Amino acid sequence: VEWVKSEVKWASRWDVYLGSKNTAADEVHWFSIVNSLLIVVFLTGMVGLIMMRTLHKDLMRYSRVPTDEEKAEEREEKGWKLVHGDVF
Repeated sequence: VEWVKSEVKWASRWDVYLGSKNTAADEVHWFSIVNSLLIVVFLTGMVGLIMMRTLHKDLMRYSRVPTDEEKAEEREEKGWKLVHGDVF
């Protein structure tokens, strides 16, 4: 690193960037705004699609009449029920 002494005073070092002469900084960045909105709409749609598929699958499973074999499977412990004693 090589330090070079400058004639710019410490208090005015940001004046170049914050000055009113820089008109490009005052423009609205429409591309960024539209890009952000499209990403939000896309991600919201993806979350909605996943939730609709999950809810549809759950509702179809809960609304059908279970057979004797499915009733026996429901009584069998599976998933989190197998580890609930270890965790809780």
